Amino acid sequence: ELRRIEQLRRTTALTRRFLARAQEQAHQDMAPVLATTLRGWLPAVTRGRYVDATVDPETLAIQVYGSSGRWRPADRLSAGTTDQVYLLLRVALAQHLATTGETCPLLLDGVTAQSDDERTREILDLLLRLAAERQVVLFTQEETVLRWAREHVDGDRHLVRELTRVPVA
Repeated sequence: ELRRIEQLRRTTALTRRFLARAQEQAHQDMAPVLATTLRGWLPAVTRGRYVDATVDPETLAIQVYGSSGRWRPADRLSAGTTDQVYLLLRVALAQHLATTGETCPLLLDGVTAQSDDERTREILDLLLRLAAERQVVLFTQEETVLRWAREHVDGDRHLVRELTRVPVA
């Protein structure tokens, strides 16, 4: 029994080392791709306040560079800007992790809840551009988003579905 447990311990340790190396390699491969994608979308979504991004290959932590002339960790920005940066990261991941030549849909809920009207429009414009390549399903309770959709969504290619509100008991 002791031999079996020792073998299991060695196998587990070897598996952990293998997975750690695989994670390191995946982070090193993905970090520059994610940073490049973030750089392309960040200025528009943040109204030019942030114009560059880096992604740490070890931790995938994001930093953004802005008009202050400093790099700032994405998780230390305002709640709205942090949400926007991580939305862009999720979109970039979806775009780059699909390796079969297929695109995966984006299912998003309340992604503009922390955004002002101008940033909301920028995010929705980006999502509409992305919808040319992939299915984007956006759930929201915001009237601003509904008004934008009524003005910009093409009924032949896109659909706005308004759900009936359920009264809270």
